[in-house]
Amino acid sequence: MYIIYATPAKFGVLPPKTPLLSEEVLFTNNIAYCPKFFWKKYHIAQGCRDLSPGGMKRLRKNRDLRNILIIATGGIGDSMWCMPLAKELRRRHPRSAILIACSDRAMPVWQHVAYANLCVSDVFWNLQNLVRSAEEVFDFAGIATGEGPEKKLDPVEAIFRQAELPLPKNKKDCRPELVLTIDEGKRAEATLKREGVRTGSDKIVALCLESSTSNRNWVFEYAKILTRRLIAEGIKVLWLGETTDWETRMLDDETNAIGAINLVHKTKLREAMAVIALSDVFIGPASGLMVIATALEIPTIGLFGAFDPRVRSKFYDKFIPLWHKIDCAPCGNHWTECAKGHPAPCMKTLGPNEVYDAVKRALKMYPRPTISKLPIE
Repeated sequence: MYIIYATPAKFGVLPPKTPLLSEEVLFTNNIAYCPKFFWKKYHIAQGCRDLSPGGMKRLRKNRDLRNILIIATGGIGDSMWCMPLAKELRRRHPRSAILIACSDRAMPVWQHVAYANLCVSDVFWNLQNLVRSAEEVFDFAGIATGEGPEKKLDPVEAIFRQAELPLPKNKKDCRPELVLTIDEGKRAEATLKREGVRTGSDKIVALCLESSTSNRNWVFEYAKILTRRLIAEGIKVLWLGETTDWETRMLDDETNAIGAINLVHKTKLREAMAVIALSDVFIGPASGLMVIATALEIPTIGLFGAFDPRVRSKFYDKFIPLWHKIDCAPCGNHWTECAKGHPAPCMKTLGPNEVYDAVKRALKMYPRPTISKLPIE
């Protein structure tokens, strides 16, 4: 429940019951009653002002809602950053149906979670109907690339601020919560066994080769050097990734020569999640798989360049961020290639020796007992 003001200087004088930007919000004398957070945010983004009195905002927090829609579009990590809010809304509205709209790529991470009733594709015709029927709608598309003061916040922090809800006091409640089944764990265990990995006794390092944009990718030659060094010590190294710039045959040749286990292109997202859950350490750039590893509380080494880890990893545990501030970093460039070449100069500063030292430190600081790695019925 909000009061929205469309300034005459920008929108002119509006006649009674004028649908300025949406049929749901009708303006009279340039003032409108707005029932949903979604439409308030939309109108504010277009230049309207929020005139809602404090009493009205307090009242809206106590509403008994039947249907809540969270639009969690963007990449896999972007969608997962909405999970803590979904959990908090479930706590506040236990009888409500909480619906998630996200990209098809991100839908697998929402499977089996107790705080969401349904996850649907964010195609236009779904959103059009759901926004109209839901009693409250939260939209956090592109939260990671936002502008203004929220750009300096952790994305989860920014989401709670936009939703006008207090951040949970427990650090764990500010992290995404994932659910893997025992069957998924056992299938991942069988996959690794076929590759000669004994999950009960081998040390396993999962290395993500890429992010969704090349400016965040680590140097591939560095990845090969690190892999050789870890394998020489008897550590099993798994290469993970969804898409790649390298031809699959060439990548297979590399892994055969080095001794890594190449799972790039060979595992779907939930299979990769289950493999990560069996690992002792995860290494990767700022990506969806890194967010998954931290959500599963796997000791994680995050490789940062374009983003300052202090505003991307505030709520993580068992996490070692590696980052060197250079003249052009952090640039916050999320969607395009680095203008200074590929690999990005900021990622070149993270050498394989530094990452190797971080792996050894993580294995010592966060040892994983065998019982915590195995899927047990």
